[in-house]
Amino acid sequence: MSLSQRFSIISVLSLLLLAAGLRAQEAAPAVAPASDGVSAAMPENFETLFNERTKSVVAVEMFVQNEIDREPLGAVGVVFDAEGRIILLDNAMPSWLPPERFKDIRVRPLGEDVEGYPARYLGQDFLTGHHFLQLTDGLGEFVPVTQWGKSDIKTGQFLWGIGVMNKPWHFLPYFLCSRLSAVEKLPWEIGFTVRASTSPGSVLFDAQGRFAGWGSRPSTEEKLLILDTGQQRPVGLQDLRETNAFLTVERFYDFIQRVPATPEGDARPWLGATGMQPLSREVAQFLGLEGQGAVVVSDIIEDSPAAKGDLSGKDIIIKIDGQPLPKLRPDVITPRYVETELMSRQIGDKVTLTVIRGDEEKDLEFELGQQPKVLKEAEREYYPGLGLGIREFLLMDGIARRQLRSDVGGVVADFIKPNSKVSSGGLQVGDWIKEIDGTEINTFAQAREILAAIESDTDKSEAVMLVERNNETKVLRIKLK
Repeated sequence: MSLSQRFSIISVLSLLLLAAGLRAQEAAPAVAPASDGVSAAMPENFETLFNERTKSVVAVEMFVQNEIDREPLGAVGVVFDAEGRIILLDNAMPSWLPPERFKDIRVRPLGEDVEGYPARYLGQDFLTGHHFLQLTDGLGEFVPVTQWGKSDIKTGQFLWGIGVMNKPWHFLPYFLCSRLSAVEKLPWEIGFTVRASTSPGSVLFDAQGRFAGWGSRPSTEEKLLILDTGQQRPVGLQDLRETNAFLTVERFYDFIQRVPATPEGDARPWLGATGMQPLSREVAQFLGLEGQGAVVVSDIIEDSPAAKGDLSGKDIIIKIDGQPLPKLRPDVITPRYVETELMSRQIGDKVTLTVIRGDEEKDLEFELGQQPKVLKEAEREYYPGLGLGIREFLLMDGIARRQLRSDVGGVVADFIKPNSKVSSGGLQVGDWIKEIDGTEINTFAQAREILAAIESDTDKSEAVMLVERNNETKVLRIKLK
């Protein structure tokens, strides 16, 4: 029997066992088994308590409008106030698309075969990445999770959560439980249970039903893959439906205060230093920084607040406004901590960074600016006759190509229709289009005008594009006839 056949059988058996478990839950109150090491004193009315709390968790469905079609999208969210506002994880929706691309948003109660209720998109918080929705109907069908009180979680404490099945099961809720293993700052407090205790985007409670946390992306488990040939390969696996990681309740309460003012999102403070890396252990020991965090600056954007404040590549940041950077684990979290601290401030705020440059310690003062456009704000245009969608070239595109300034020309191929003229000509998504028919592209408006003329010219037989791909320049000939 091949490995793929064995996996297929295991998958079928797993579904059958899960279905049997779900039927058992419907027949009797869900409690933690006494033999699994997580048993706890549960209220006699636990089934009622469980069913009440499922009304705080919702299934969200919508369509993402692309250039030529719509793609369905689903996620799990949590209702957090009486206004019917809902929070979703950062990866629940494409953060690079403009808000008008999200269509027909529906919110469904768990386990019910209903159409659901309409909702509108409120935007994405730039600090955490979380998305927000608001119900426009059906508020009485749901209960804010903040109604259940807050749990003061402790290591070893029994916690239970609401797992959520996928759409064919009508997003059926089911019981999960475990014990709190640890809480780490990553850079905000994330709790970890011994095993899966909720679904990503769902919630956890303590034995008394108090709100304990919000399920985050699952942690990656290191496994050893053994092939039919006997070869062994290390792999990282994530569970799609269950997670043992969660945002603590205190941080959840902080983050639900960050609903954007508009669907496009709020203006973001910006320093203009990129590629920060944690200081190596050896250098930290040499500099006497073993007891605190430190990050090394890589690149400085031209004409940015960082450049104006004299921050330089290879500077080692050790303090923010006089406070030493905390010692975090793993140390790769430290650059994220620095970014979070800076983005928590306001545009125009003054901030002082203490850096080590060579053998000298210096205090540098900066005034935070406004971050340039991000992907969701980029201008876009689609040319159906060519099968090509373009967007403007952004600073983030330049950084990826070592162009550390905001006035770089050209446009980016954002969408390629399969079997189209540009597809046949070899153009690929992500290509940096620098010239069209010998004309250097300096602005998005210029590219839009040239491509519109090419599309409408019925006599033109070929267009020539000079593009950059993976740091290599290519000349592409697009046949138009």
